[in-house]
Amino acid sequence: MSDQSILDREISPFRQVGVVLVATVFFMIFSNLIPTAPYSKSAHIMPWVILCGMILFFALANSVLGFGAKDTNKYWLHSIISFSMMLVIGGIMAWAISGVSIRDAGSVRWIYVVLTFGYLVFLSIVNLIRFLVVLAKKHENKLRE
Repeated sequence: MSDQSILDREISPFRQVGVVLVATVFFMIFSNLIPTAPYSKSAHIMPWVILCGMILFFALANSVLGFGAKDTNKYWLHSIISFSMMLVIGGIMAWAISGVSIRDAGSVRWIYVVLTFGYLVFLSIVNLIRFLVVLAKKHENKLRE
């Protein structure tokens, strides 16, 4: 194993979205194999629910892994593109597996909006923390001189 922390590694956002989409497909297929209660109101939208959870997971992981990026502007551009890919490709997969469109999936479209703004907030928080760390290092270097 490497001594380097995962926060110090630069992992491409496109690789991250690929891993998360593969996990999403796995969980969606697995959820179709599990028997559901006949009185469940959310059984027909379970792929959409799984997708929303995986979008949140991607948003958190992608934001945290941004600390290891060497070129932050490039990383954030690729992150936003990969997040958009996650929304579109995941939505198509959930629609294909469940047969239910996002309009018929209840509050899922509002959850999409909330997760999108939440993702932008996560990116902003990580950028602020990164800025504060750089500022603190500069201040520490001045004090040492």
